Amino acid sequence: MIITGAISHPRMVASLLKSLADLHDGNLPYAVAIFHQIPKASTFLWNTIIKACFRNHAPEESISFYLQMRRKDILPDNYTFQFLFKACSQCTLTQGGEAIHGNFTKLFGKSDVLVGNALIHMYSEFGWADVARQVFEEMGLKNVVSWTATVGGYVKIGAMAEAHRLFDEMPERNVVSWTSMIAGFAQNGMAEEAVGYFRRMLAEKIRPDVVALVSVLSACAQLKDLDLGKWVHQFVDRERICMSGNFSVALIDMYAKCGDLDAARKVFNYTDRKSLASWNAIIDGYCKVGDLCEARLLFDQMVERDLITFNSMITGFVHRSRHKEALLLFSELRASGLNPDKFTYVGLLTACSNLGALNQGKLLHAYIEESSIELDVFLETALLDMYAKCGKIDQATLVFNRMPKKDVLAWTAMISGLAVHGSGRSALSHFSMMQKQGVRPNVVAYIGVLNACSHSGLVEEGRLHFNEMISKYNIEPEVEHYGCMIDLLGRAGYLKEAEELIETMPIEPNAVIWGSLLGACRVYNDVNLAEKAAKHLLILEPDKDAVYVLLYNVYVSSGRWANAAEIRQMMEDRGIKKIAGCSSIVVDGLVHEFIAGDRSHTQFKEIQAIIGEMVKRLKLLGYVAGTSQISLDIDEEEKEDALFSHSEKMAIAFGIMKVGGNLPIHVLKNLRVPTSMRVNNAGDDSHPQHIEIRFLLENIEAQLKGFKITGYQLDSMTEEHR
Repeated sequence: MIITGAISHPRMVASLLKSLADLHDGNLPYAVAIFHQIPKASTFLWNTIIKACFRNHAPEESISFYLQMRRKDILPDNYTFQFLFKACSQCTLTQGGEAIHGNFTKLFGKSDVLVGNALIHMYSEFGWADVARQVFEEMGLKNVVSWTATVGGYVKIGAMAEAHRLFDEMPERNVVSWTSMIAGFAQNGMAEEAVGYFRRMLAEKIRPDVVALVSVLSACAQLKDLDLGKWVHQFVDRERICMSGNFSVALIDMYAKCGDLDAARKVFNYTDRKSLASWNAIIDGYCKVGDLCEARLLFDQMVERDLITFNSMITGFVHRSRHKEALLLFSELRASGLNPDKFTYVGLLTACSNLGALNQGKLLHAYIEESSIELDVFLETALLDMYAKCGKIDQATLVFNRMPKKDVLAWTAMISGLAVHGSGRSALSHFSMMQKQGVRPNVVAYIGVLNACSHSGLVEEGRLHFNEMISKYNIEPEVEHYGCMIDLLGRAGYLKEAEELIETMPIEPNAVIWGSLLGACRVYNDVNLAEKAAKHLLILEPDKDAVYVLLYNVYVSSGRWANAAEIRQMMEDRGIKKIAGCSSIVVDGLVHEFIAGDRSHTQFKEIQAIIGEMVKRLKLLGYVAGTSQISLDIDEEEKEDALFSHSEKMAIAFGIMKVGGNLPIHVLKNLRVPTSMRVNNAGDDSHPQHIEIRFLLENIEAQLKGFKITGYQLDSMTEEHR
């Protein structure tokens, strides 16, 4: 055109510009350059360049050209505004959209069906369903697109009841109308309604497209309706509908959430171009069924990962009590350059809570405060729960008091934290405040309340709240509530009442309940009731060491040595060994573990000396070791002559030796560990608190970056130094 001179012909240039505008993802700068060569562009050409901008994902440029058009006194037409409303929809330009709507009204008054549909779509995209409905009502002529766009506005804001009413008034429905309703129900957790509309759609002989089928698969995943999900899969194969990437992901997700991982994996394997979403769907599926080995294998094969990938793995590890692996993944997440979100931190804080990993929890809290993540009730509850479970109830209270909004989970976490710290009165006070603020307690809240009563010996209060559950809130006690009450009554010595409560339970008592009763029998030396409890426990948990140890101690305390010997023989015959207790303490960044009865620590003699001094001073203050329940060689930690090998005492003594006098000693108690472990050598990651050590080292390295230290080069660190 340039060579022949046709480029100067207005109609030829207009044709070229229109061709460029009709292309999606075309060369917009080229089209704009051609437009600027036109000396006197018509309204049609201005419309063409405005259309080209929003079709090439530059809606702001569309608005800019409209403003230039008005400055040149070029009169827009209906098509101009139709394109402009679409551009405003694309960039959610609310104020600009309203202003342009005002311009249109001044120039033309009422809109035709095309402009009206564009307006409805724009306001629907803004989330202004009522304004979209007003435009719809003012339209003289409406078509199926008008109805569908208005229904879609209500679907977009989740107003499914209004969408349903308008949908039923539609004189004509197409596949887009049906799909909009099905998708709306599926996205708003109304899976049964989504499936119902899908069946109605089929009954009216409307052939669903792949978009509708994706929403149906989402509903099937929510309902775990594997049969319908398989039918959809077969329908697509039978009708030869081209499977989009979204459909493949939805199919994998449906099979995974319905528990058919073999089918999900088959779809994943046969997907030619595996998107990141398909990888995430199959990994999440394996995580949810607990197959973390397969999930991790797939995770390691991925070339690209996003935050969803990491969150799925972290959540999977936490749900399967593999908390250290969850924390280790956080290190990989940070190394990848991705920014954690609140779901990441909730999972990691839960891991810290279960590990008692206070230092890591503090670091996570610092990361949260440094980031731009907005605190919400879920994240703040996870924070206070972490501090409470790591022994920092004051810090937990501080987090709780700063929360602007508290739901029942937050109140319950605070009540439970106070309960386990022995602050029963304070826990009950918080429970009372919760009720006064209009927060209705649930079953979990009452577990916290009853635990508070149990840990603080508040028998009357416990009875009152247990009965109040039913009379005031119509909450039927579950086995956990009965367990709390048995523990409360047993600790206080009301063994007969505890036994009667067990016998009148409407549900089958579990091992926790019988274990609580057996523990109380040991304290109060009730041999007959102990034998009854142990009989049930040996049926429920024949391989657990606790029942044998407790019953053995009851016999020893009562002087029934023959029965005690029988229990010891039974343990030997069944291969059951009492697992030693373990306590650990972090000093100068190193984790020191102490196993009950283990004397292998390099400073064991010094530790013994400190314990001896501790005991001497305690005795001067009137302390007398409780030796009335000493057994032979089953429960070594309870013997006064084995005092020096008590894991907690050794950890405390070591802390006194190494930690300054004004600093707190934080001991992590793991009641039972299967084997004794040692501090690891360089390159070895088998240490039980390897993750905590690595967390600390990463924090040190992060702080060292940017600082010049004589003789220290971060990049030149050898692996052993690291």
